[in-house]
Amino acid sequence: MGAVVSLAIVLTLGVLALAPMGSRAALIGVPAAFACVIVGAGIFSICSRSRMAAGGPSSPTALIIAFLLSQVLRQEQASGGALALTLVLAVLSAAVMVMGLLQMLMAAMKLGRLARFVPQPVLAGFMNGVALLVLLAQVPALLAVAPELWPGQGWRALQQAHGGALALGLGTAGLVWLLAWRAPRWPAALAGMLLGLLGFHLASATWPALDLGATLGALEAEQFLSGLFAVWAEPVATLSLLAPHARAIGLTAILLAMVGSLESLLNLRAADQRSGEQSDENRELWALGLANIGGGLFCALPVTRSRSRAMAIEMAGGRGGLGAIGAVLCSALLVGFAGDCLAYLPRAVLAGVMLTVAFSLVDRRSIQQLLQQLLQQLGRPNSPHSPSNSDGRARREGLLTMSLVCLLTLWQGPGAGVILGLLLSILLFLRGLNRSLVRARFSAQQRPSRRVYPPQVELALREARPHILVVEWEGALFFGNADRVQDEARHVPADARCLIVDLQRVLSIDESGAMALLQLHAALARRACRLLLAGLGPNSPLRSQLMDHLPEAKSATSGLISNQCHLDVDHALEAAERQALQKCLGSGQVHELGGAVPLAQSSLLRDLSAAQQTVATVYLQPLSLKAGERLFSEGELGNGVYVLTRGSISIVSGSGQRFMSFSAGTMLGELALLDGQGRSADAVADQDAELFLLTSQALSAMAAADPLLCSQLYRNMALHLATRLRVATSAWRSAAGLQ
Repeated sequence: MGAVVSLAIVLTLGVLALAPMGSRAALIGVPAAFACVIVGAGIFSICSRSRMAAGGPSSPTALIIAFLLSQVLRQEQASGGALALTLVLAVLSAAVMVMGLLQMLMAAMKLGRLARFVPQPVLAGFMNGVALLVLLAQVPALLAVAPELWPGQGWRALQQAHGGALALGLGTAGLVWLLAWRAPRWPAALAGMLLGLLGFHLASATWPALDLGATLGALEAEQFLSGLFAVWAEPVATLSLLAPHARAIGLTAILLAMVGSLESLLNLRAADQRSGEQSDENRELWALGLANIGGGLFCALPVTRSRSRAMAIEMAGGRGGLGAIGAVLCSALLVGFAGDCLAYLPRAVLAGVMLTVAFSLVDRRSIQQLLQQLLQQLGRPNSPHSPSNSDGRARREGLLTMSLVCLLTLWQGPGAGVILGLLLSILLFLRGLNRSLVRARFSAQQRPSRRVYPPQVELALREARPHILVVEWEGALFFGNADRVQDEARHVPADARCLIVDLQRVLSIDESGAMALLQLHAALARRACRLLLAGLGPNSPLRSQLMDHLPEAKSATSGLISNQCHLDVDHALEAAERQALQKCLGSGQVHELGGAVPLAQSSLLRDLSAAQQTVATVYLQPLSLKAGERLFSEGELGNGVYVLTRGSISIVSGSGQRFMSFSAGTMLGELALLDGQGRSADAVADQDAELFLLTSQALSAMAAADPLLCSQLYRNMALHLATRLRVATSAWRSAAGLQ
């Protein structure tokens, strides 16, 4: 099934690749295509380790071979010579063999994964350009114009066109599309080709005067084989024959290696996604390189991984490498027993099959986006379904990239399209890194730290938090976007007192990025704004990179690295809030996080009279914790509320992620006391801590003995929760832009 399904494509691609030879295209093209699916694909099937390693020719590589031969033809005509059969075979063989060597070199350099990083607009533009070139290449056969006239006269040759061949070609294409739609499991291309062949000979017998174009004619396999043996029988003579065309052959081989490898690896990726496996890209490149070297010795077309051939084999029940090897053997049998029948195939029928191949190459998603963009520009620019500004800009840039690659491929050929595509890929990559450096911006008012402060401290922070800014960076910090780091100082408002740079998502920092951070630190210092770096823990690789890149400025960076680096944004926000409190309240009035707060000034006993505080103290049990000691665990039944008078307690997850930290003078655990549920997380002492516990039993006893005091304590718990909720609500409103 794999051999039969791909028969029509093999024939048409063989003629397409040798199209510059005119009426002699089938003489070399068809045997070269069969050499590809027999010799090259056979080697690939044996050497590959992927699930279904089916090889064959492809439209882009066939078109690149056609451009190479057209260059050689022009060069020979300029020197007064003719395009001899031996020269064509030698050029084809050399280009494919050098392509294979380059693919093996790419595999040795571990470049197989690079295909994953080609931007989709670049790939779409190249494929659309190739599709248009394939369509244009079918014009002579569809209009029954002599292939020799088309390269020289161009569109003027259409004066000799005949409508019968066009009707035959379009009818064949229509049959292929109809069969693919109505019977998707059938070999539509082969069935359409056979029906077109039948229609051609019936029409020719019924209306002899009707011109439906020429057939392939005698393939003269013995002439091909004699020329094949003459190519490398005398290597010195062949190399001297190729010497004038060495530059064109080398550039074409590079282009073939790039395009063929990219196409094959993308097909491999699609197959892996379907099967759920993970193939070794470099191993596949090595197998392709070996296959092209072996196939090149027999003047075969370039071998690529054939998705359609693999799908046909798999749908017919083939499994693994045996299915691909079986398709190779069946292709050899077809050539041996039915090769003479190929001479009766009409060129217009093959062109019609090639029309379907060209349309299958079109990237439909990019065409749909282009049409949608045009409709939005012409009729409904403010449609509710229109993308946002950022999404619309990205889409327009992608469509522009696709169009440029497509037009250059159409104008100057696949080589120019690939070169432009690579340049655009690099530019888009650098621009993406530059643009993605800044991920988000917000203030401490929008996202305060997870530290819970006493009420009087929280009140002071409301005025200070808008002046604490956070910027999140992502990607790589390198020479390509170091200027964005230096520009960051200009984005900081004049009243800002602290800028926190979150490096948690930064992958690496080079020397230019490190120097840019140092310059940002100095620029902010001149404006009395402090720079804090988040995401640089003691064992952070980025921290080591900063120190390694700036050894000569160690004294200048010691403060930045040692005193201004924090584990994450939350800890950096907490440090910035403490700095702001020292400035607005004075260092003497700000309680240190580990300092002691009198029990009478805590959130639980505030606004109570001295007599009430004395009574309430009777019901409180003193506790002490060492640093790292657990106060309670997630899921435990809540037995009371805790009042922290010295030290710091953090609420953490089982993995150690901090949810919230409580300072001296605050209370914690009131939720479990009020709703009777279990503890929502673990509570661990950050440092030595002193607490008081008010149990639910003590609270019940207090309610019986002094209901007024009990109600006052419940009121203070509610005020404590209200303060925390108000801080969270303010942050939500500010983050949503409602302030």
